[in-house]
Amino acid sequence: MKNIILVGMMSSGKTTLGKKLARALNYQFVDLDKLIEKDQGMEISSIFAQRGEAYFREVESRILKETASQKGIVLASGGGTPCFFDNMEVIKAMGISIFLDVPAGDLARRIENHGKDDRPILSGTTSLVDTLQARITDRLPYYTQADFTLKGEIDVSHLLEVLTPLL
Repeated sequence: MKNIILVGMMSSGKTTLGKKLARALNYQFVDLDKLIEKDQGMEISSIFAQRGEAYFREVESRILKETASQKGIVLASGGGTPCFFDNMEVIKAMGISIFLDVPAGDLARRIENHGKDDRPILSGTTSLVDTLQARITDRLPYYTQADFTLKGEIDVSHLLEVLTPLL
C-alpha cells in the first residue's frame, strides 16, 4: 500500500483531487497545510505574518517528515513544499509523487474565483499571472522530479487506471 503525494502550485487541485482519490482508494486524505495549522494553532497566513516564511518552511519540513511514516494516505503538499530542504527526497521516499501541472492563467482564475485572500506568498503582487508564472518557473525543477506529471483537467478514473498496478 503505497502513499500518493500530490505536488504543484497553489490552486492546482491537490486538495480537490486528493480527496476524490483517497475516497476511491479507501485511503486517508491528509492536507499538509491543515496539519501545520493544527500544529501551530493558527492559519498559514498568520504564521507567515507573525513568524515569517523561513519559520513556516522549517515547520512544514518537520510536519512532512512526521507524516512520512504513515501508510495508506493521499497527501496534498503545500505549493512550495518540494522546493525547500530535502522535502522532495522525503516526498519521493513516501510513495508515488504526482505533479499537477496547471498553467498560470488557470491558476490565477481559480485563485480569483476563490475570493479569499489566504495566499500570503502572493500578497502585494501587481500581476497575478506574471507572479504565478515566475513562481512556476522557479519551482519546476522540483516539481518535475515527481514520478508522474498530469496536465489539464484530471479524471480520477483515468488516474486510478494508471496508479492501481503501482499500488
